[in-house]
Amino acid sequence: MKKLVITLSIILISSLIFTEKTSAHPGRTDSNGGHTCRTNCAKWGLKTGEYHYHNGGGSSTNSANKTTRNVNTSQPKPKPTYTQADVDEGKSKGKARGYDDGYSRNTKNSAADTGNEGYKKGYAAGYEAGYKEGIEKIKQEDSEAGTSSGLIDGKNAFLKGENQEVSNNTAKSADWNSAYKIAFDKSYKQEKILLHSEQVGFKLGYSLADLDIPSEFTKEEAVRKNFEKHYKTAYDKRIAEVNLKHGKLGIKDGYALNSLSINSIDSRFTDSYKKGYEEGKSKRKEEVMLEGYNLAFIQLKYQESYKNDNDQLREWHKEGFDSNLVASEIKDTAFDHGYENSTYMISDEFTVNEEAVALYDSLFYEGQELKSQEKQQKIKTVAGVALPVGGLAAGGFFLRQRRVKKG
Repeated sequence: MKKLVITLSIILISSLIFTEKTSAHPGRTDSNGGHTCRTNCAKWGLKTGEYHYHNGGGSSTNSANKTTRNVNTSQPKPKPTYTQADVDEGKSKGKARGYDDGYSRNTKNSAADTGNEGYKKGYAAGYEAGYKEGIEKIKQEDSEAGTSSGLIDGKNAFLKGENQEVSNNTAKSADWNSAYKIAFDKSYKQEKILLHSEQVGFKLGYSLADLDIPSEFTKEEAVRKNFEKHYKTAYDKRIAEVNLKHGKLGIKDGYALNSLSINSIDSRFTDSYKKGYEEGKSKRKEEVMLEGYNLAFIQLKYQESYKNDNDQLREWHKEGFDSNLVASEIKDTAFDHGYENSTYMISDEFTVNEEAVALYDSLFYEGQELKSQEKQQKIKTVAGVALPVGGLAAGGFFLRQRRVKKG
């Protein structure tokens, strides 16, 4: 009887303990009789997110009275023996070394000779990144250098008449040679079509035809502009040449006083012809007027003597004679100067040329001669010498009549 009581007491106590635990830690269990702890886990000696069993659940059947949880018996992972600083240092050193090797096109070697595990891991990762960056950099530089040299050499080769084919440069990398050949070929062909467009454009422009660009020169802007440039150069050159030609023709016709005829001249050149015509006509007028001007130093009065039937030329000749104010002033004053002065005198304004001086002298001495004759006549009259004075008086009258006035 006593044993029965003890047994019942143990069962009752166990039931109370189980009931208290399940009500304090509620939650549905899965088919294995367990679940994952989400709340108040520390209170029950569990970790948040830890899976455990209730009521003896689980795959284990070794114990029929297993009523709580399956204790996590896994061992904690060991802590690493390096820090993030070790990794970062290795990565920095590895990247620098990798860049140098890549830029130098050396064989890859990403293993670190020194350092802990973290340093070596960082070094390997940094080396790979640096090597890639270095190799890309040297490839880019080689390609740019090859392109630059190819463009220059291709152009020069064409201008020198050399062959378009190029050989491989063993002193340069494959990237350099590839870029060089592409650029050389492009530059060579470009110069070839540019020269062709230049020749065709120049020929069209020099013919003075309207601008009409062939389709083969419109595909590239540089070629089109080159065609237009040389068309304009030739067009302007030819226009200048033809204008000069018609200008000279105009000068010739103007000088000869031919009729102004522009009906047969291209309208683009009529202005040049007219300008030349007026230039030639003006030159002829200047020459004829100068002849008349110089004649005024020789003749006291204008006498029609121009050997040309052209009324315009005769008019200009007379106009030149009348425009000689120096000769007119000499004719007005030189005789009186000679008549009033016993010694020779001449103003600077009358020494413009030999003809002016000669005209002045002739009139000056005529004045002196008349004065001298008059004095002699008075002396003879006072002395009672009976000489006929008619001739002398007539001579003095004649000389005075040679004094001419302006106009």
